[in-house]
Amino acid sequence: MADNDSSEVILKIMSKNLEQARGAMTNYLQFIEKSLSVSPMGASSQANTLKGYVDRNVAATFDFSEKMLHAKDFQDVVRIQTEFLQAQFRVLTDQAKDVVEMTKPTVIIPRE
Repeated sequence: MADNDSSEVILKIMSKNLEQARGAMTNYLQFIEKSLSVSPMGASSQANTLKGYVDRNVAATFDFSEKMLHAKDFQDVVRIQTEFLQAQFRVLTDQAKDVVEMTKPTVIIPRE
């Protein structure tokens, strides 16, 4: 009984800390967005694309953390972590390809 009560207390504390971290990250990302909006690059489609990547990666990380908090056993932890790492590897690979494409210079061939 005491173990169950202490587990519940720890879970509540960890959940509260996760929510506070999520709020802090949201505030930080809003600050970065406002800072970028006044820079020449801030309104570009590239900046918006990169911001979207950051938002999705941060959300995925918090979702992962939330799932880990509710893992039932070690096998569940391994499964959650494996799924997260595989998904993030795919996402980051796709994002890297997109960034390379975005940064390629456009070559204009003059007409004769």
